[in-house]
Amino acid sequence: MTALSYLLAGMLVWGGIGWLVDHWVGTRGIFAGIGCVVGIGGGVYLIVRRLGA
Repeated sequence: MTALSYLLAGMLVWGGIGWLVDHWVGTRGIFAGIGCVVGIGGGVYLIVRRLGA
């Protein structure tokens, strides 16, 4: 359950930040997509680092 929450939280937070950057710059989903990928990567990093999976 912890691993799933790390993945979802990372994707939502960084995807949201990317969406805000998209809104500010005037693009359509480029930075939101990049933010989701970065968030998932960060979630995987936290899973490996903290849970040792």
